[in-house]
Amino acid sequence: METTLAGMGQALMLLLGLAVFFALVFAGVLVVLRYTARKKEASARERYPTARQISRASFFGQESRGVAQMRGNGTLILTDSDLIFEMWVPNTEFRIPLRSIQSLENPTSFLGKSRFTPLLKVVYTNAQGSTDAMAWQVPDLSGWMSQINGART
Repeated sequence: METTLAGMGQALMLLLGLAVFFALVFAGVLVVLRYTARKKEASARERYPTARQISRASFFGQESRGVAQMRGNGTLILTDSDLIFEMWVPNTEFRIPLRSIQSLENPTSFLGKSRFTPLLKVVYTNAQGSTDAMAWQVPDLSGWMSQINGART
């Protein structure tokens, strides 16, 4: 019986050690991501000093590319002429001229993906003259909606 208790104690210590290890790795990844986000946002502010709004955003995709595409985090930038999204990985830029925006919507899902929170969906006319859309999860959704609508007028 003592052997069984000793074995259980060792297994418990191993599990506790693994839990602490993974918690430290997770915390380290979060620190690196936050640092990267601050750096990317600061870089965007330097490159677009007159931007109306700049913030981190989670990209849900571009409708014309379908469901099998890269999604990810990046910086969303609103200037007087464009809505720009700079995806961090891979380093990709999407640019929507404000004059091509048809409407703004707030669905809770886009291309089959949801975080159960309203998204910023921008419906626009692309360079080929077709209707397309992109969506992001953004902080201060109502602020983004107001700023984009204000920039369009």
